[in-house]
Parts: sequence; C-alpha cells; structure tokens
Amino acid sequence: MAIKKSTIKNLQITDIFELEHLKNLTVDFSKRFSFCAFILNYRAKLVVEKSFIPEYCQKILKDEKKALQCFNDTKTRLQENVLVKKCWAGYNKIVVPIKFFGKNIGYWVTCGVPDNVDEKLIYSIGNLIENFISNFMKTYENWWIEREKIINVLNGLISQLDLETLLQKIVSAATELLKTDRTTLFIFDGEKLVSKIAEGLDMEISLPLGEGIAGRCAIERKIFVVDKVTTNTKVSNIVKDYEVKNLICAPIIFKRKLLGVIESFNKKGMFTAKDRYLIAYLADAIAIALNNVQSFMALERLSILDPLTKLYNRSYFVKTLEKEIMRLNRYGGDLSIMFIDLDDFKKLNDEFGHTVGDIVLKEFANLIKDSLRDIDIAARFGGEEFVIMLPNTNREGAYITAKRLQEKIKTTPLAGHNISASIGIACYYRGLNAKSLIERADKAMYRVKKTQKGSIIFWD
Repeated sequence: MAIKKSTIKNLQITDIFELEHLKNLTVDFSKRFSFCAFILNYRAKLVVEKSFIPEYCQKILKDEKKALQCFNDTKTRLQENVLVKKCWAGYNKIVVPIKFFGKNIGYWVTCGVPDNVDEKLIYSIGNLIENFISNFMKTYENWWIEREKIINVLNGLISQLDLETLLQKIVSAATELLKTDRTTLFIFDGEKLVSKIAEGLDMEISLPLGEGIAGRCAIERKIFVVDKVTTNTKVSNIVKDYEVKNLICAPIIFKRKLLGVIESFNKKGMFTAKDRYLIAYLADAIAIALNNVQSFMALERLSILDPLTKLYNRSYFVKTLEKEIMRLNRYGGDLSIMFIDLDDFKKLNDEFGHTVGDIVLKEFANLIKDSLRDIDIAARFGGEEFVIMLPNTNREGAYITAKRLQEKIKTTPLAGHNISASIGIACYYRGLNAKSLIERADKAMYRVKKTQKGSIIFWD
C-alpha cells in the first residue's frame, strides 16, 4: 500500500512515538555507554531532554554562553552529512537523522564522547546507532502502512448505512486484515446467534449461546484463540466440507449490549498478539457501524410506520402504490386495493373513551396482519380508515381476501367489543394512477356505509 505524501507532509516525531518511549530509548543508551543522548525534531527543537550528561560536558553547560555555543554547534552539525565529528569543545559528536518514509522527522544526537575513546569504537557506536534507528523506523513504517489500512477499513465500515453492504464489507475486511481463509459474522437476535454472512453458506444457521467457540465468546464476552483445532475442540462447522484448522473470534459489543460475534478461520501460522489487537479494533468498529445502521434503520422504519398500529403510514403506502403501478404500466399484471372503515367508531370512542378506541385500532391492525400475505401492504390511512394493496391479485382474489378478513372481524371481539367493517375494493387497469385507484376504493367503501354497513362492494 503506497503512503500518500500528504499523509506524512506535516508529521512530527511525536505523532508517531510517545514521549515516554523516546525518553526510555535515550536513557537506556546513556546507561549502556555513559554518553549524553537526546532527540531533536527536524527543526532542531529539543524533544527529549539530555540524558546522563558526562561531568566534562556539565562544566561547559553551566556557562550560559558556552551552552548556547554548544547548541548552535549541534544545529550546524545537523546540516552536514557526517556521522561523527568533533564539536567546538573538542569532543566527538554523533548525529543520526531519524527518517520516516524518506522524510526527516528528527535527529538522534550523542555527544560528549571524549578523545580517549578509540576512534574505531566511536564509528562502531555511530554505525550501531544508525542501523538501530534505520531498522527501528522501518518497523514503524510497516506499522504505519497497516495503521492506514485499518483506519481506511474502519472508516469505511462506520460510514456504511446499508446493512447488506456493511455485512459483506465486515467479512472482507476481517479476512484481509487477519490474513485468514474466511470469516463468519454472527448477529445476536436477542436469543441466539444467527450466521448472517459466511462464504460457502447458502442459508442462515442459528447457534445457541454457549455452543461452540462463538457461543462461548458471546457469553464470556472475550476474545478466543484456538491455534490448533482437534477432535476435542468444540467448533461448530456451519460450512459443509470446510475443515477448520485454527480460529480467532471476538464479541461485538456496543454499550454493554451484545450485538454479535465475528469469527475468522485458518491463518497460515499461529495467531499473534497483533491479531488480537486487530480483531478487537475490528469488533469495536463493527459495533459502532452496526449500531449506526440499526439506529438508521429504526429511524427510517419509524418514518414509514403509523406509531399506534405499527402498520405503514399513508405517505409510504401511496409511494409504494405509485411504484407498483409504474411497474404494471410497463409489464402488465393484476392489482387490487381494499379501503376499510371501522363502522360506528366515533360512537365507540364517545361511549368508552379514546383509550379503548386505540386498543380497538391496534387489535384490528394485528388482525389485518394475520390475514395477509407477505407481499401485501397494509396501512392506516387516517383515523379508523385502513388501506390494503394486494399485488398480483384480480377481482376474485381480492374478494376472497376481503371475505376472509370479514369473517375474522365477525368472530374476533376487539377490546371486548363486536365491531364490523365496511370494505370497498377497486381493481387496477392500465392508465389508472395511484390517486385514482385509492379514490375508487374509497368511494366504494362509502357506498357500503350508505347501503349496508359491514359488507363488501367493488367499484365498477
């Protein structure tokens, strides 16, 4: 992965390392060699204080003018591409640039090396420091590349609001970052874990809490690593003909609430501490992302539902009907609309109160849900009026559905009251729009109200 120049353009050494970490490095070096060691940033500003200043340097630094001269000498030395050079006071000074992706972000300075130290030893120390800094920074460059990749992946997850796309991205990201064969994502539905995404799986599999490694992970809420799966390892093989050799899994938790488990399989070699950190970061990002999606979906759902009956609201129904009619105008087909009104509902409200009236509406909405197919769309149109869209349904099919609903109404007391409902039906034909179709069903219903309440009439 290539690092953009803009990413490191204004990078400071302290953006990469903790000050305490840098200080420990210089202190450890100073203890080993009894020389003064400190770190400057790329502008020659002191980042880590001088450690273990030798006695002969302390005498010079007590004089303010000489101390300033010492510092200016160091700044001048930074511009020269020389590893070892005598300073103005006659001591040897070693300066090694600290480079990050080729950019100079600071300097390691070793000074106060007296003349009586063998010159070969000084150069050996200089080369030792140079190699150490170079290898040390190379490690951090690799870490930075991985960090950038993780940040991009996590940002991509957190910003995703489409559930299916999110789940696919989660699995791909986990498999890529952990360098495994495949990954399974379980979502907790309140009772059990359900496998939502798993390569090679063509149906959802339910896993009780506590069953298998993933089930234990969900209950104990900690990362599990199995470096070698044996016959005694309780692994739930949800994908047929797939041998699990090793695995790592982590719970997905948001504000102490279990959202699911992510489980990744078959890494070449053993899982490392780094893999534990990776899956922990990933699980945290997934938790935020899933919560965002669920919150978004909940808000989206609230915007299309009637708050009392939990049926769709009028606006959503009309938009859905418009889309269905556009499809029918292009490809043809059948569609019927039922317009329903609860008879004498105002009288019931006046006599028994609005609380009873609300219960009647909710129970009637449940009765409608129980009477329809999955493809049918029911909505509260307003007050005690309801509409139902019946796709792929002709006149005869609409009548059968309305009759079935009427029978349920007659045999099911609502909030302890016997209620009847008047139903008007209108059938689609080419050229009708949503508004016209709803109006026809509405007028048919009013014709029922005027002639014989509790019956069914078609708009002809």
